[in-house]
Order: sequence, then C-alpha cells, then structure tokens
Amino acid sequence: MRMKKFNLLALILIVGIALVSCDKTDDAEFDVLIKSTLSEDPGGPTTPGDVAPYIIPGANNGGNRTCAEVGAFFMNDPAFFDYCGDKVDFGNFAGAFPEGLEVTSDGKSLSFMAEECIMIGDKYYKVGAVIVKGGPAANVYFYEFGTLSDENLTAPANSRGKPAGISNVTFCYIECDEQPDLVIAFKSYLAPSDWACTTGGPGNIGFVAYYDFKPGIVGKIYLSAGTTPSTGDLTKPVGNITVSDIDADGLWEVTVDNSDRPDLLFRDAYLFVGTLAEYTGLYYLDFPEKTGEITPTSSLTFQLTF
Repeated sequence: MRMKKFNLLALILIVGIALVSCDKTDDAEFDVLIKSTLSEDPGGPTTPGDVAPYIIPGANNGGNRTCAEVGAFFMNDPAFFDYCGDKVDFGNFAGAFPEGLEVTSDGKSLSFMAEECIMIGDKYYKVGAVIVKGGPAANVYFYEFGTLSDENLTAPANSRGKPAGISNVTFCYIECDEQPDLVIAFKSYLAPSDWACTTGGPGNIGFVAYYDFKPGIVGKIYLSAGTTPSTGDLTKPVGNITVSDIDADGLWEVTVDNSDRPDLLFRDAYLFVGTLAEYTGLYYLDFPEKTGEITPTSSLTFQLTF
C-alpha cells in the first residue's frame, strides 16, 4: 500500500488549519489538540486485502476518528474522501449501511462486501477506509484506490494483547471512476381492467423488460398480450415513460402517461431504476418504487432521489 507519511508537527498544523468535514458541507471546526499517540508501525496484522491497520492522531479523547482525519493522515488531504458514512455502534448494523454493502461482525472482527460499486444518492462509491473503534482507540484501514471487500478487520489490541471488542465503525468512501449505467422498468395495473408494462426489450423478468435510463422519453409501455408466458403486446402502446427534472430541483422525476390509450387509467404501479445487476432476477413486486392502490389516474409521477 502506497502511503504518504509526514511528521507530527506538519500533521498538527494541517488538522488545526485545514480539517473540514468529509462531505465538504459541514463547517464545524475540530479541536486542534492532538492527544492520541501516532503509530509509526501497523497496529495489527494485515487483512486478506493486504491492508494493515494504523492508529492515527485525532481530536477525540476517546479514540474515535473521522474520515477527514484519516484523509489528512494518509494523503495530507482532509477532503480526500468523497463521502463519509455515519459512525455506527456495534449491534446497530442492520440497515445502517448503504444498500449493496454487506457488513458482518461477531464483535471481535469485521468483514464487508459489495458486489459492485455502491449507490449513495446519485453516485457510486467504493470503500476508501474503515475506522474500527474498540477500547480507547481505533484501528484505521485505508484503501487508497478503493475496494469492495475485505475481512478480519479488528479494533486495537487490549491490555491482554487481544483485539478489543468493536464498539463502533465508520466507513469512508471514494467515488468510482466509472459510474455504472442505469436501466428503467415499469409495470402497472389498469382500470377498468388489464395491465401494461415495459416489454420487447432485453432482460425480461417474466414479462417486464428494461430500457436504458436517460433524460427524455425512454420508451413506451404496452398493453398485455394475454399470452403464456405473459408479455406485452408491441402493437398496443399505452403511453410513454419520460425522465425529466420537472421542478428544477436537481433530482429526476419519472412520468408515465396514457397518451396512446386515454380510456385506460393507472390504478397501481411498480417502477425500477438502478443498475442492471440490481435488476436481474428481481420480480416486479419488489421494485423499489410503488404507488400502492390509488384512485385511477391518467398519469403517474415518481420522484427519484438523484
């Protein structure tokens, strides 16, 4: 692992003058008093990812460290990380990390794994560092170029020479160099009866297919064909799926209309927007965007989070 080292005096100046929050929006200032002992040597064995932990200086007396402090220590840049995760206490891991990042721990060691770059907001990230706190200090595992997995991360050793129990963990993230392409898929039940969906494209899941996600009209939805297995009928369009920033708030909206069949109204609907890997094998009932049962309407608008 390539790592830039510098002397303690320089580090104190950097922490005192330049240290800001990782997401570059938090103006809170750090206490410049460095009360931790700098580890010139690794604080434990290397992981299967060939990364050794370090105990680094920081402002917190109890040993908790921030992503900004990690960036300052390893790269002389407190804003090195593109996104900072929250500090999560052991025992509260369920649902606390971004979707797609699996974090497991028995309280003594920790492992993490993602199948692909992790979507947070409208961008995709790899893990750039993990801060594992236990006892009065934290081990910092730094991945300069990012990683999607590693194992056997521990807190620093206690007085008996064994890793202390993990009290909390913080993940710091680096944006992936290439952002994965997104796809979009849709199904809705109609009033007075029948259903419509994206169809005719690749990746059919039963009868629902996907289009590439892009601004503008991404494709048509089609009335059911009544075939076995069920599919859409490309000779019977119902309307369009359109991606646009309707309210100019910097976030996309997806609008589905019945412009080809104004006699048919949407009464509940299911929308997927994400990567192809996330889509593959997913049944429409598990699509993340759902309307539930609604008063029949001629158009639907879904507000996306990016």
